[in-house]
Amino acid sequence: MGMRFTVYAGSLLLAACTGDSDISAPGGILVYADREARQCESDGVSPEASAQILINAEVEILQSTCGIRTGVAFAAMCGGGTADILVHEIRSINLPDAEEMGFQEISTLINAAADTGYELVDCDD
Repeated sequence: MGMRFTVYAGSLLLAACTGDSDISAPGGILVYADREARQCESDGVSPEASAQILINAEVEILQSTCGIRTGVAFAAMCGGGTADILVHEIRSINLPDAEEMGFQEISTLINAAADTGYELVDCDD
């Protein structure tokens, strides 16, 4: 019965994260990049600086937010990484350009078997 719960919980996570992209504009897709924040040291890349990378590549940004990877553990130590990501909604036709700039489609974070995914959060900036 425990195994069924794990699979069921993973399915809920998948549905919840997939639902986030369903509210995007027609033809829109969510992409993300690591925020490159370091524990005890820096907040990492700002949402504006991340967006500017896409803008410089002539990728239109429909909206931006922050997020965290879920189901992934990071050791608590100064200089260590974090689960923080930056998320941008772009037109799906621009996905290859965004990938060229180092962004990935957010659905790549979802793995029901490993119980990993993402959660969108407000940016603190």
